[in-house]
Amino acid sequence: MTSDHYRFEQVADGAWAAIALEAGAAVGNAGFARLDDGTSLVVDCGFTPAAARDLRAAAEELAGPAGRLVVTHGDLDHYGGADAFADVPILASETTAATIAENGPGRIAGLQAEMDAYLAELEQQGAPDWELEQGRRIAAEIPTMRLAPPSETFTGERNLGAARAIECGAAHTASDAVVWLPGPRVLFAGDLVGVDNHLNLTRGHLPEAWLAILDRLLALGPECVVGGHGPPAGPEAIETCRAYIETLLALAAEPGDHGMPAEYADWGFPDGFQQNIAALRGRSAGGQSPPARQEQGAR
Repeated sequence: MTSDHYRFEQVADGAWAAIALEAGAAVGNAGFARLDDGTSLVVDCGFTPAAARDLRAAAEELAGPAGRLVVTHGDLDHYGGADAFADVPILASETTAATIAENGPGRIAGLQAEMDAYLAELEQQGAPDWELEQGRRIAAEIPTMRLAPPSETFTGERNLGAARAIECGAAHTASDAVVWLPGPRVLFAGDLVGVDNHLNLTRGHLPEAWLAILDRLLALGPECVVGGHGPPAGPEAIETCRAYIETLLALAAEPGDHGMPAEYADWGFPDGFQQNIAALRGRSAGGQSPPARQEQGAR
């Protein structure tokens, strides 16, 4: 199946990654898997309903009728399209569900009020064509965008048959979850893992806790990792993210300005590097960290 928003890639028997296209309105990755009952389990659903409709169509074509959507965390590029799944159970951790209920309506209202100015700013700054196209696709849906909050919640772990939803705690957001497929050993990691993309360490949560979560994920023994941004990868992606956090912690502890290390120079969302350094220094100084950046897309 073709889509303006995703590239669909089978990563194991009964499991597919949905990789967000640069100019599409998904922004964040998603995925889906075929469960034993013949239905599909969908993980995350993109920034907009149009992206989510493409995702659902691909899941139903390749894996079976949509049976449930799992939202890994409360950023709009991972739950904004949930209205396309409003007729099936939508599962999230209790904390993520509360975050969406508290912040979601305001986030959508803010986009509706600011989208024209955002597009004008992109044009004035000479943004690349792909970012302009992405902005236009998002803007086309914002006026009628509706919030579809989670209808089911869990804490700890939730057995979904051939899959498990695992709440990992506060790291990228106040609550990050993953979906683990033990049969094919596929991990849908949300934004706890980015492949060739800068992580977002600006939310004020302990990066040391994030390191411990990554160790926990590596201990599952995944053979394929689908992160929130970037292509599917092997377990080395978890180790790379661990090294990235350790590197930024070390740089933030050293005074002075720091250029981006060469190994991260070609990664996506390069603005995140200096934002992460500033946030980590704000934490270390015991003062206010700079405002946390929003999820990727229409920020």
